[in-house]
Amino acid sequence: MLTEQDAALLKQALQRQGAALAAAPKTWHVINRPNPAAAVAFINLPPAQQAGEAAYSNRSDGTVDTYFFL
Repeated sequence: MLTEQDAALLKQALQRQGAALAAAPKTWHVINRPNPAAAVAFINLPPAQQAGEAAYSNRSDGTVDTYFFL
C-alpha cells in the first residue's frame, strides 16, 4: 500500500513526464483515505484518473480504500 505522500508524488511525476510515461505499463495501487470526500479529492489530483482507472471500497471503520491505475 502506498502512503498518501508517495501516491501524490507518483501522480506528480506522471504529470511532469507526460508522454514518456504514457507508453509505460500502468499498475494498480491502493491508498486508504479517511472518508469518501478525501478519496474523490485524491483521485482528482493532477493528473486526474480517467474512466475505469479508479475504484473505491468502504471499510467498516468509515475509511475508504482508494484503488487507482497509474
